[in-house]
Amino acid sequence: MVSRSALIRLARASTKATVPSASLPINSSIPSLATNSTASRATTFNSTPHHRSLTSNVTAAAADRRIAGRKRFYKNVGIKPCSPPEEPNQNKNNNASFTVESPISAGVDGTQSATGVTTTVPDSSILSSRLQPQSSSPPSSSIEWHTVTLDGRALRTPLGLPLTLPSLALALAVASEWDAQKIYLQPAQMPLMTLCCTAIDQVASDPSVHRTDVMRYLRNDTSCYWADPVEDRVLHRRQSQAWDGLHASLSEDLLGLPGTDVRPAMASGGGEALLLSRRSKGNPTSGLPHPPILVEKAKRWVDGLDAWTLTALYSACAESKSFFIGAALIQDAMKKEEAASGGGDRAGMARDGKWAVGAARIEEEFNIECWGLVEGGHDYDRLNCSIQMHAASFLVQAVAHSEAL
Repeated sequence: MVSRSALIRLARASTKATVPSASLPINSSIPSLATNSTASRATTFNSTPHHRSLTSNVTAAAADRRIAGRKRFYKNVGIKPCSPPEEPNQNKNNNASFTVESPISAGVDGTQSATGVTTTVPDSSILSSRLQPQSSSPPSSSIEWHTVTLDGRALRTPLGLPLTLPSLALALAVASEWDAQKIYLQPAQMPLMTLCCTAIDQVASDPSVHRTDVMRYLRNDTSCYWADPVEDRVLHRRQSQAWDGLHASLSEDLLGLPGTDVRPAMASGGGEALLLSRRSKGNPTSGLPHPPILVEKAKRWVDGLDAWTLTALYSACAESKSFFIGAALIQDAMKKEEAASGGGDRAGMARDGKWAVGAARIEEEFNIECWGLVEGGHDYDRLNCSIQMHAASFLVQAVAHSEAL
């Protein structure tokens, strides 16, 4: 007869052998990563579907993986040329000894942890067409695709797709983010890696979600709500300094709207803003009643963007709460040489990342001057805004000039 103590020891041993540690729920765009144990690192580098099936109580994408606070598990970071996304030798079932599965998992526990998060791998032909840079359509053989390597092995995205980047400069920038992680991995310090993985895994899989969200910022664009020039003279003056000429130049140069008659709707003061943005018979959708032709032209432009540019545009719009500020940043990045020479804008002012940060934070900076700065809050918001804007601008620059680079 088996003793009670023996049964307890057997149960404890069985529990340790079968139950993995829990995953930490964090943001879906920078999800979780493996633990610091040697066994976990070996699983990250050499795991196969057979090995992952042992942890049956969690999904394969989230089996015992964490990123925030994990120690750096690699020594050398590099880049190397790779095939375009549609090439057959980029298949997911490549030899594990030549690739590194991404230490970033897709979603919390591999589930739909946020609205619009895709956790399924799309058809390769769809990926190839949407990841092809807009500046080279039809696909051009002159584009040199690169990937990032950790200890000589190619890095993959959270969904297990090859991290194929259409620009040498972009690959070097992403590699530098990984190399800058000294002791512990800090996902917030890798904005370009986040944008690239989002473009490959999420936007290229289903761009409709991001296109819809970008168009929502047009209906409630921050730059279309102006302070009353009588009640808030100082704030109105600062808005004028940052936003004057913004809507006219984008309407004509980017959207191709003729003349001065077709302009976005503007609201001055809180009372007018409430009246114009309220849903009514003439304005069936909440938000400012922009001319239908302007909305149609903007939608057509957004629908024509490749996955890289759409990802950057969405990031800039989300940070600024403005379609026009985000679109101006993207347009300036796509025509960097023209803007630098003064030909990319009517006033000769480059609308780069620094301009976008100032244009997006007018009201908040005005309130800071009036009421003071909250340490650990406003200062972090400034830094995060600058990081996101400059990262979006660099991504578009690198992809737009991929053939030249």
